[in-house]
Amino acid sequence: MKKYLLLLLAVSFIACTKDEGYGGLASISGKVYALNYNQNQVLLSEGYLGDVRVYISSRGSNDFYDDVRTTYDGSFKFDFLQEGSYDVWVYGDCDYCPWDQLVEKKEVEVTSRKAQVVLEDFVIKI
Repeated sequence: MKKYLLLLLAVSFIACTKDEGYGGLASISGKVYALNYNQNQVLLSEGYLGDVRVYISSRGSNDFYDDVRTTYDGSFKFDFLQEGSYDVWVYGDCDYCPWDQLVEKKEVEVTSRKAQVVLEDFVIKI
């Protein structure tokens, strides 16, 4: 009887583990900074950029499960995340890349239930 009770207890702990994704109390936030060059690679302007799409997925996944757009000051935030490993990325312009886009990606660890992870700025070329 004790073996069955221990087995049931072990299974219940395993069943309660949660994967990356929504449903938690953690957050990941940051900002997107843009550099605007002309065709001669002369810097025309720079600053934080609004309305940029930022994506998030579980680390190593080929599919994103959410995206947000930056606010007027370039900031973004993903709320209600579980503990786990995430990829967060944006696309910038790249004249010599396939589809004229370059991915700027950051790998992120959310290590506690209520963590508020702040990323270093994404710097993209537009």
